[in-house]
Amino acid sequence: MNDPPLVELRLADVGEGLAEAEIVEWLVRPGDLVNADQAVVVVMTDKASVEIPAPVGGRVCECIGTPGTIVPTGAVLMRMESAAATEGPPRRTTGPQAAPSTRRRAAELGVDLRAVAGSGPDGRVLLEDVERHAGSPPAAAAGAAADTVVPLRGLRRQTALAVAQAWRTTPAIAEFRDVDASELVRARRELRAQRAEGDPPFTYLPFFVRAVAVALQRHPHFNGFLDLERSEITRRSACNIGIATATEDGLIVPVLRAVERLELTEIAAELDRLLSRVRAGRVGPADLTGSSVTITNFGSYGTEFGVPIVRAGEAAIVGFGRIRDAVVPRDGVPAVRPMLPLTVAADHRLNDGRELAAFTATIAACCEDPAAGSR
Repeated sequence: MNDPPLVELRLADVGEGLAEAEIVEWLVRPGDLVNADQAVVVVMTDKASVEIPAPVGGRVCECIGTPGTIVPTGAVLMRMESAAATEGPPRRTTGPQAAPSTRRRAAELGVDLRAVAGSGPDGRVLLEDVERHAGSPPAAAAGAAADTVVPLRGLRRQTALAVAQAWRTTPAIAEFRDVDASELVRARRELRAQRAEGDPPFTYLPFFVRAVAVALQRHPHFNGFLDLERSEITRRSACNIGIATATEDGLIVPVLRAVERLELTEIAAELDRLLSRVRAGRVGPADLTGSSVTITNFGSYGTEFGVPIVRAGEAAIVGFGRIRDAVVPRDGVPAVRPMLPLTVAADHRLNDGRELAAFTATIAACCEDPAAGSR
């Protein structure tokens, strides 16, 4: 009797122009019975982690490649027998939810994640759950007797590649300003007081997003990107803004779309929704593309001024620092004011210093007078 033909799962182009991806985690093992469209492997592209589903229901015969393996588009990832060739209906098998960094730590400690009780949302296994299960001290507190070699994998590898590409290919200019944030602080305080019990806290980020959106509308030459190979500049019709977001695995930049259509409270709600998806690991490639400008709020880490790197395919990046009290002259008299550090870096191939100054001035004005963005 001939063996039934095997069904192959290949790495498809899950992102625009995908050439390769890194295997992050297998969610199934050889011998498992799975349903059609059940997630079986997690791969990391240059945009995000992506779960790839089984093409048919059936039995897993072979998982090709270990976590950390880089595979090209079209490569065979898994072979399986279809349900028609197996005995009994497929049963769904799922692996535990955990971030790639947590899985790497579990592998270092020899911990099977399936045996760990997760304390995170929806039973997600956290780093401390793994440490507790292994009975070892936290990684940050553990003494190091020798140098440790850590493979560059996952989101950290993709971030390193993206930053290196941006640094090599995008000649940037930057401008720094100190913005009087008195009205911004007052406006935020009033909005925080209006929040109902249980609502997420109202941060400064929605104000920053609106200020950048206003600047993009008034200076449309910043709302686009350069394709040097085709000698073309594309101007976007909508204000799509990237939000640099730190996660335990590295930096992710989800995109808030069509900001020019949103009121301030709507921006806040959309930010809550988008960043919640990031924290839950539920963003895909479509959530991470299409922005012309990125906002980085390094003030949330206590930093005042920084020099952010313009991301490849964008026109600028806007950095907001920590608001702090400073003595400044007002009508010839020293006065204490809350001052907001503002940094804007731009692709010099698209805009020169004069245009950068105007773009930065508009952002600063919207922060100094938050009501200006709604007029």
